[in-house]
Amino acid sequence: MPAEADLVAYLDPLVSETAGINLFEGPMPEAPDNCVALTHYGSQRSDDYVMSASLSAPGSELVDVQLMVRNTVKATAIARAAAYHALLDNLQSVTIAGRSYFAIESDGEPYSLGQDLNYRWRYISNYHIRKARG
Repeated sequence: MPAEADLVAYLDPLVSETAGINLFEGPMPEAPDNCVALTHYGSQRSDDYVMSASLSAPGSELVDVQLMVRNTVKATAIARAAAYHALLDNLQSVTIAGRSYFAIESDGEPYSLGQDLNYRWRYISNYHIRKARG
């Protein structure tokens, strides 16, 4: 399961949004107006190879996930983005959906992308994740 799906499952009971209704994995849908999406947008070469046969897999994977919060009210978008950031930034040594997540670190606090064409405020933050393979 990709990191975005694991994070949606982890966050679902902790936040006021509900998976599949206003909390999504993958690119943000056009509706509803007020929602949150987590998207796996990149990966990095693992630096966690172990001394063993040359064809062995690394002990962990490095993936990049972006969190986007969208809301018709700017203050609400800021508050929701900050709440998610507090839950994810520097999260370490947790098991989500049976997979070990060693560290989740952000690039910094959420920032604004401004309003979209439908006048909805968008805030994003990017996270780098080290997790067990698979």
